[in-house]
Amino acid sequence: IYVRGLSTRKIEKAADALGFGSLSPSRVSRMTSDLDEEVAALNAQRFDGMEFPYLWLDATYLNCRDEGPVQSKGVVTAIGCGDDGSRRFVGFGVVDTESAASWKAFLRGLRRRGVHGVRCVVSDAHEGLVQAIAEVFQGAAWQRCIVHLERDVAGWFSKREDKAVATAAMKAVFAERDPQLVRAAYRQATERIAQLKAHAGELLEDAEADALAYLDFPYEHHVRLRTNNVQERANEEIKRRTKVVGVFPSVESMMRLVGSVLIDVNEEWLEMSFIDAASLRGVARSEADPRPIPADVMEKARVYVAAAIEERLGKAA
Repeated sequence: IYVRGLSTRKIEKAADALGFGSLSPSRVSRMTSDLDEEVAALNAQRFDGMEFPYLWLDATYLNCRDEGPVQSKGVVTAIGCGDDGSRRFVGFGVVDTESAASWKAFLRGLRRRGVHGVRCVVSDAHEGLVQAIAEVFQGAAWQRCIVHLERDVAGWFSKREDKAVATAAMKAVFAERDPQLVRAAYRQATERIAQLKAHAGELLEDAEADALAYLDFPYEHHVRLRTNNVQERANEEIKRRTKVVGVFPSVESMMRLVGSVLIDVNEEWLEMSFIDAASLRGVARSEADPRPIPADVMEKARVYVAAAIEERLGKAA
């Protein structure tokens, strides 16, 4: 009940309905204070001696009162994969997701607490975030979540058939596993989509290096790295718990609930391996092959993408 972000009055009513009798305001305050200490400890935890090769960042938006009016607040969470192969939340906070300065402050806070050795950061294309990553985690790659990239591309199309073509082409690209063929298929898909909508093609062309950054890392890490799905599931749990609250009475109550969710999830995650620790030893971004993609590979990719589109249109007919 306490981690639901409820007011003292509502908690007292719930306790009475459950047969616990009335809770004094002082007792509720003490229990809330204890929870606040746990949440603060989570967000102050140090990671000295560890490295986090991979980092996933995302924001979810919650409504709360902040000095009067109800506002939508961006709550950012950071998930790190440690060099021991485990994943955990390494930080969270309220961030102005359109402000590079706000992102930088959040990321610098992670560094101060020992989040080092970052090789790749996975996120959506939040304004200001890419610049912040480049400055705070210098040398780290940025992987643009391919799921959100697919949605961004599809958003350019109003006609159902054109959207189906674009979606099929994109999914064909990322269904392939061979790095060279993925790169070739990406370019073929970009050309095909540009024929339908120039702006969508330009988006894909500009995003190529960031959408395919995962290919420069070990093959067994590709599925984990190319999307922000690990964050999506955490956000769903946050949304599920906050639904019963609606509007938080304060930023503090909102952070109390979010922190409690992260504590619960961390306990589950730390009992299992996320990525094989042996495969993380000495992980580094490889140099992309500078040679042009061979003509036969480009042709294979063209046929592959065209077949995926035809199959999708056939199912829709």
